[in-house]
Order: sequence, then C-alpha cells, then structure tokens
Amino acid sequence: MGYLRGLAVAGLALLVGHGPARADEPMDGTFRAGRACEALVSIRKDTNPGQVVTGPGLSYRLLARNQKKPTHYRIEVPDAVPPERWVKAECGKVIPPAPSEAPAPATKPKPVNLSYVLALSWQPAFCETNQKRPECRWQTGQRYDASYLSLHGLWPQPSTRAYCDLPAAVRAAGECGRWKDIPDLDLSLGTRAELETMMPGTNSLLERHEWTKHGSCYPANAETYFKDSIRLLKEVNASPVADLLLRSVGRRINAADIRAAFDQGFGAGAGNRVRVVCKDDGGRRLIAELTIGLKGDIPAGTGLSDLMQAASPIDPGCPAGILDPVGPQ
Repeated sequence: MGYLRGLAVAGLALLVGHGPARADEPMDGTFRAGRACEALVSIRKDTNPGQVVTGPGLSYRLLARNQKKPTHYRIEVPDAVPPERWVKAECGKVIPPAPSEAPAPATKPKPVNLSYVLALSWQPAFCETNQKRPECRWQTGQRYDASYLSLHGLWPQPSTRAYCDLPAAVRAAGECGRWKDIPDLDLSLGTRAELETMMPGTNSLLERHEWTKHGSCYPANAETYFKDSIRLLKEVNASPVADLLLRSVGRRINAADIRAAFDQGFGAGAGNRVRVVCKDDGGRRLIAELTIGLKGDIPAGTGLSDLMQAASPIDPGCPAGILDPVGPQ
C-alpha cells in the first residue's frame, strides 16, 4: 500500500508540475532566446495558436516558471494572441532584473465613492433565444440558475470606463468577441467553482469577457473582482427578492413588486436603484435582467444595502414581464 500511495503522490506531482496555471511561480526579469522554439499556450495540450516561435537572440519579459526546477518558462510575446506563452527552459536563459529595473507594484484607483452597476440575469429568459449556447443546452430545472438570479457582471461607471490598461492584443480580442483568445484568468479553484454555478455563462467564457471589459477597470485583481461580484449576488439571492421570484416563475410580475422586495431586503428606497430589463420573445415580454446601481468601496466588504443607498435613483425600466420557466416555451 505504501508503494502504491507513493506512486499516486508522484503522479499527482507530475500532473501539477505540468499544469499551466496552478503550479506557476511568478518571476521577474527577461528570458533571452537562444534559438527558435515553439511558444505554447498550454504545455499539457501542446497548443500553439498562430504557430508562434521565439526569435534567436531576442529578449522577452519573463512572467513565471512552471515549477521550482522549471522545464518551461512563461513569457510575454507582444504580437501573439494570446501574448502569454510557455517556452522550454532549454531554449534560452533567464536574466534577472537589475535593481532599478524591478517593476513597481501595480496600482489601482482608490475604490472609495466609485459607482457601479451590478447586472443580474434571469437565465431561462436568456436561453429562450440562445438555445444553442452550451450553458443553455445543459440547463435543467434542478440547476441553480433555474430558480435564482445569476451573475452577468459588475460594471464600473460611467459605461465608457472599459478595457483599462490592457495589452493591445487582449483588448482587440475582447472588443471583437474572440473570448477564446483572451488569456485564462488567475482565479482560485474555489472562485472558479462558484462562478460555474453563479455565472453559467462561464461555459461560453463569459468571465473572460467581463474581466477584460469591466473588471480591468476595477480597483482590485480578477480574484477579488469575481469574489466581490459573487458576494453581492448571494446577498440578493438570500433576500426577499429571491422569495418573490421563486413564487413568480411562469407568471407575470410587476417592476413595482420587484422594487418593493428590494426595499424590504435592503432598506427603504433601495428599490429605486433597480432597473428591470425585458426582452420580447414571440409576443411575450420576458424579464431578462435586473441592473442595480451601487456606490462605495466594494473591495472593502461594504454590504449591498449601504452600496445601494449611496447610489443615485434610476428609472424602473420595463414595467412588467413574465418570469420565464426553464425550457423552450
């Protein structure tokens, strides 16, 4: 048994050592290529979109190594899509940064008094007209988003604030809807697992789009951005708003009733920060989304009630619509 256990541990270590994200050890400095080598997006899958190779004698910004005794280094290839690539360690040498060249810590704007819109979707309505999307093909009545609001995004305001401080290739991929070409996000396993439940659009890489367009302007990293978004969604789905929606599936519901439920859960006047978004489907008007105005320091853990109360009132949007059940109607 001890021998088998040792083999299992060794096998796990081998898998982790070749994982493209979880085993990364960040590094600073430069990787100087000694010869032409493939620049891979994934070591395990051996994928190289664009057939990118390093140029002998050229230097690349060094990002990480895949393990303590690296077989590969992660570098930035500016013209590649995506630009972050893995090259074999034997293909060049690492040049540490000089003290004066060490990168300054990344700064983000102070979050106090920033304004946001929290966009929450009613997934069955989305799937009525997007039935071929993977998140819609696999939706069932037992899935979380069949009965509760799901996460669309958390959007810093004004709406023109988007695609902040991104490499040109990443921004271009985001603006053109090429979500597969946006580099994978550095998220913990726990946050990824919650997103798969709370944001069904992760099946279509929605999280990459939301981070690139909106999260890049958020005063924190991707991990914090999505943890904060999930926290706010959970507050709504544990409130009288969720109770109202659960009772109303398959029925017509008024925006005034939704706003009143927000008042009940988050204080008088909170409902005035909620807009109901509807869409038409074959003569039926469906409630598709709620957008909620927020203002304040979200990364500091400020509660949804305080964030809503600090925001300015907005128009109610669609006056009423059907809360669609799962499946084509």
